[in-house]
Amino acid sequence: MTFKNFVPFDNFTLQTNLSETDVWQRIENITEAKEHSSSSFSGNSTKPYVGELSDRTFKIWRVPNQRNSFLPIIKGQVATHLGKTEIAIKMRPAGFVVVFMCLWLGIVGIPCVGIIINTFLEFQQQPEKRFSPFSLIPFGMFAFGYALLTIAYKTESRKSKAFLKQLLEADEL
Repeated sequence: MTFKNFVPFDNFTLQTNLSETDVWQRIENITEAKEHSSSSFSGNSTKPYVGELSDRTFKIWRVPNQRNSFLPIIKGQVATHLGKTEIAIKMRPAGFVVVFMCLWLGIVGIPCVGIIINTFLEFQQQPEKRFSPFSLIPFGMFAFGYALLTIAYKTESRKSKAFLKQLLEADEL
C-alpha cells in the first residue's frame, strides 16, 4: 500500500490509441451539460455523467442513483503525445465535502491533541494515575470521519476510473 491509498485525491494519466476527436466524442456522449441537467447530484440525468466540456479540458462527475456526497469531481485535460492521446485526470471530492470534513476533523482533532498532551504531562507527574476510556471518544470520532471520507471517496473514484479506462480503451501510465 502506498500513501496515495490514504488520501482522498487521485492524479493519473490515461493513454489511448484513439484520436483526440474520438476521445472527445466519447466523453461528450456520456456527459450531459451542467446547465441542461435538472439536478446535477440526483439521478434525473439521461446520461451517466454531468459536467462542463471546454476546449481541451473537462470537468465531470457521475450522476448517482441516490444521494452520494462523496462522488469525485473529475477534471481532465486531453492532449496528443508521441502519436497517442493522453488524458491527464485529477479527481477530488466536492468542495463542500472537503470543507465539512476539514471542520469535522479539526474540531475533533483539537481535543485529541489536548488529551495526548494532558496524558503525557499527568503521566510524568503521577505515573500511577488511571487511564479513562472516555478519553478515546474523540479519537474514535476522528477515525470514523477520516475512514468515512477516504473509503467512500475511494470506492467512487475506482468506479469512475474503471469506467473511463473502458470507455476510452485506455491504459494507465
